[in-house]
Amino acid sequence: MEEVIEVFEKLNIEYKLVKHPALFGVADEYKVKDIDFCGIKCKNLFLRDKEKHNYYLVSLPVDKKADLKKISDGLGSSRLSFGNEDELWEKLHIKPGSVSILNVIGAPDTDVTFVLDKELVGAGFVSFHPNDNTASIAFDEKNIQKIMDEYNKTLLFMEVEG
Repeated sequence: MEEVIEVFEKLNIEYKLVKHPALFGVADEYKVKDIDFCGIKCKNLFLRDKEKHNYYLVSLPVDKKADLKKISDGLGSSRLSFGNEDELWEKLHIKPGSVSILNVIGAPDTDVTFVLDKELVGAGFVSFHPNDNTASIAFDEKNIQKIMDEYNKTLLFMEVEG
């Protein structure tokens, strides 16, 4: 979390940090019903193709359903499935529950492709785990590109349909 905050401050990104109980997935939403996240809460899917050659981190609003077949087709990839804990550690140096688009900060040399749902473009403040599932950091969505540029990463945009 400290590394994410350091990068935000270096890049002059305004943010609000919210601490909360550990969240390991959307099913844990009941733990944070009364917390103001100051933006759209996002979920993140760590996916891989059938051959395990290409890995993707897809970020979308927490209440939106994702159709892996449509995402696969949109990316021009073979059938996608969820990456496992070992692959997650190898590719993003993160444990389950802390996956977010901000993982690029702790794994700048990753070959994971980052994908942002077009619904988040222009959405204003969005909220992600800052590489730690006991907090969320809200910031303007426009700064996601600034963060990706800092690490020379391409950010793909696509309509993630449910």
